[in-house]
Amino acid sequence: MADFEKGLPKGFVLAKPIAQENYDESVIYQMEREGRLVITRKRDGWKLLAHFDATGKIRLYTDGINEIDSRLDHIKEELSELGLSPNTLVVGEAIVDEGDNDDLTKVISVFQSNLDKAQVLQKQHGRIRFMVFAGIDLLNSDNSSGSLSHSCFHRIYQLKGRYIFRVPILLTAFDQAKKIVVEKGWEGLVLYEESYVLTYRADGKNPKRPQGCYKWKPIMEDDFIVREFVPRPDSTVKELVLVQIDPATGEEFYCGKLGSFSDNLRRELAGMRYPIVVQARFDTRYPKTGKIRNARFMRVRDDKKTSACVAPRHYSSEPKEQGGENG
Repeated sequence: MADFEKGLPKGFVLAKPIAQENYDESVIYQMEREGRLVITRKRDGWKLLAHFDATGKIRLYTDGINEIDSRLDHIKEELSELGLSPNTLVVGEAIVDEGDNDDLTKVISVFQSNLDKAQVLQKQHGRIRFMVFAGIDLLNSDNSSGSLSHSCFHRIYQLKGRYIFRVPILLTAFDQAKKIVVEKGWEGLVLYEESYVLTYRADGKNPKRPQGCYKWKPIMEDDFIVREFVPRPDSTVKELVLVQIDPATGEEFYCGKLGSFSDNLRRELAGMRYPIVVQARFDTRYPKTGKIRNARFMRVRDDKKTSACVAPRHYSSEPKEQGGENG
């Protein structure tokens, strides 16, 4: 059994939800019919772990078990008021929430800056908040690779602090929850079987993704203009530079880059006459800039004009990045 008295060992790894491509939605609908489905909002932040050691001292860690310094002392102060037992682990997400929209870039800036800069950033943009989705009693867990008891779950679910709050539970049907995600521009959902318990390993290896916790994200598609590409050393295409037309200004704005092509497709794309229109699938857009995340190539749209590639709404302008070549 792992020793947690002085903090989390470097090899501590929590199990992750089952990815969308690895389960059939019929599983979710079955849980819903049987009244066993718990639907929560997935937030766009950094995993944050708070450990109460044997003396009651609170240590904060990122997902890679890197201890966090005093930049998040405001979270420690609120955690200390919960009165949780030693060897309790609180798991959640560090977020910056502006108008119910997550700003991951600001979270990253706070975590990756030096301490003084991190404090300045939090004064400018607001302090990091901690959304809690699990409470774990490490002292009474079965073993280093087994399930964890949730004896402190009830107390954590009473959370209502200034900087700490529990994960929002959506009291609606799965289909309606999916619509809410799209309408509000959320990152997605995390779906639980009501009796689900978290698992971990302390030897640095990834635990098997257990049944009972599933990740769902809306899969979006759109058409983009490509006027230039980033070349590889052999002059084939490394990445396509994506832009769309702002419906408010009529100007083109930068939407991100698209890569991961087969060698044959790299050569084919390099030989095309630009501009071209491509269809891409992606997870979501950044709410302020309109840049897309996790883009995947679908096809070249020979049937579509560049003038038809209009974004769904106006986003804050961002200069177009230079790709390198224009075919």
